[in-house]
Amino acid sequence: MEKTHLLEIKDLKVSFASKKSEIPAIQGISYHLDEGEVLGIVGESGSGKSVSSHCILKLLPENGRIKGGQILFEGKDLLPMNPKEISHIRGNKISMIFQDPMTSLDPLFTVGHQIEEALKKHTTMSKQQRRARILELLDMVGINQPEKRMNQYPHEFSGGMRQRAMIAMALSLNPKLLIADEPTTALDVTIQAQIIELLKKLKDELNMAIIFITHDLGVVSDICDRIVVMYAGEIVESGGKRQIFYHSRHPYTEGLLNSVPKIDLSRSEKLIPIEGNPPDMQLLGDECPFSHRCGYAMNICARQKPPKLTVEEGHEVSCWRCYREMSKDAGE
Repeated sequence: MEKTHLLEIKDLKVSFASKKSEIPAIQGISYHLDEGEVLGIVGESGSGKSVSSHCILKLLPENGRIKGGQILFEGKDLLPMNPKEISHIRGNKISMIFQDPMTSLDPLFTVGHQIEEALKKHTTMSKQQRRARILELLDMVGINQPEKRMNQYPHEFSGGMRQRAMIAMALSLNPKLLIADEPTTALDVTIQAQIIELLKKLKDELNMAIIFITHDLGVVSDICDRIVVMYAGEIVESGGKRQIFYHSRHPYTEGLLNSVPKIDLSRSEKLIPIEGNPPDMQLLGDECPFSHRCGYAMNICARQKPPKLTVEEGHEVSCWRCYREMSKDAGE
């Protein structure tokens, strides 16, 4: 009997309509997530990683169009659901932490009031029970003096505390899946580490699955079980953490790894940037989308998309160079 994943995305395609044309954003991606697992989705800005996660909760802007595919949560497809049905899922079973804690909280309402909104909407708790739950959540995410803090406004919180408050809000209904969209981008390195440790602790305590979206492979190295690498709306490589960090096969993944600062890097050594810029999605044809930035590009790369290859169990890559190497090894 085939295993049912907590979340399964199948051949998802998304585009954005402009006045003159339709711009592809996601070009047929597929991945899955199991209960209690942490999946990292990594890529540059514009790679489609945030768009794919917004599709899960149907939070695309008005000009966003889901052109095909399925998003199965607990075996049920979310895409055909009406607003009332998806509203029951959103916040209740699947929660999201958005990119910027500085702007994600409403400055006009206290932090406690904003956490209480989901409890009012999705539970039958009394006012006293809701207050106790808010205090419990603030304490859970490491905010001291929760009785005082729940009555304060976002501007009275530091950046790290705002992010903790956002996490408390996302956890208020004990979701099975937490989507963390660049949750540490606006924070300094010390606070980043604290937020990562907090998410690890909460994941273990609550057995909660997490999708962790970031442009920085260094950030996901400590928290993720598996990693999906996206480029130009496609998944170019996916695998377990050790497979991606120690046995990566796609040139783009290698480029991301080379651009991560290392603690043992000497002053004479420099980080190796990925040359060039991401492609214009409107101009992409049948070629490998990374071909014009790739140091290993061959003639076929500019003519045809590479096939998806299984390097080993759980490790997949789309790359003509890898295909040639594997074909050669098989011939030997």
